[in-house]
Amino acid sequence: MRKHRLLIVLILLPSLINCCKKDENASENEPFNKSITAIAIQNNDIWIGTDKNGLYNFNGESWTVYTHSDGLTSDNITALATGENGAIWVGTNKGISRFENQNWTSWTESEGLFNNDIRCLDCDQMNNVWIGTRNNRLLKFDGNGFTAYHVNPTASGPGELGHIHTIAHGPDGSIWVGSCISGLSRFDGANWSDYINNLSVFVQSSICDLEGNIWIGHYTGAYKFSNNIWTNYSEVDGLLSNSVFCFAIDQQNNIWIGTDSGLSIYDGAVWTSYTTSNGLTDNNIKALACDKDGNIWVGSPSGLTIIN
Repeated sequence: MRKHRLLIVLILLPSLINCCKKDENASENEPFNKSITAIAIQNNDIWIGTDKNGLYNFNGESWTVYTHSDGLTSDNITALATGENGAIWVGTNKGISRFENQNWTSWTESEGLFNNDIRCLDCDQMNNVWIGTRNNRLLKFDGNGFTAYHVNPTASGPGELGHIHTIAHGPDGSIWVGSCISGLSRFDGANWSDYINNLSVFVQSSICDLEGNIWIGHYTGAYKFSNNIWTNYSEVDGLLSNSVFCFAIDQQNNIWIGTDSGLSIYDGAVWTSYTTSNGLTDNNIKALACDKDGNIWVGSPSGLTIIN
């Protein structure tokens, strides 16, 4: 039975990709032909961050565009995260903004940010917002103020090199932090552990799946941490490319992996991969998300693709 289900996916998915990709005549109120940098889903709303074109919201029926003139710190969106209270958090190259109850609130260095150049965001179970920025700094915003952490200062050096590129929270409340200069670190709320799994540079993405496993994207492939065991998946195993930029988890706990050469899906046993030859807008996948209906939203520098 499993083989039949896989066969159906392999036959149908390329056509579904083609059906859901908008053409070059997409309206300015739609992000289908924009450079996509981040995707987040909050309840029934789809949020799409773009490079220099602001933030797009799809409510299931129509698109709305938010820009600097509406309250964003910048139209250059670098990261998105969803809060437990319905807020959407937006990272830009000039600070962070929060959209809640139809109102915008923004923070910059003047309000306590260590640096305005935001690289990643994550909201934990306590509704704290974790902010990754340059100089290997991680910040926690608890609703009242910011707490700054210098991640692995030994690796960062006196020049405070490096940027925090990804943050994920585990089911135990731990915070997993990936940097281009210091690799993978973990914070349990009191203590830091560095160079996790000997990953010392260029940790680019991370996610926690439905079973509580942590996935890490690196330039040597995808790493899964489950039951205190690390497993590396690479091109040898079926991953389309070792350079992993982003992840998404669907309702069946399949892992969707965006790489610089296309999209790979792993169901725990079988790998399937898709590229522009199957209908993707671009092979350079920069953002992924799965909505409540099981649709996969795929962002790239060339635009947006939706897989039903």
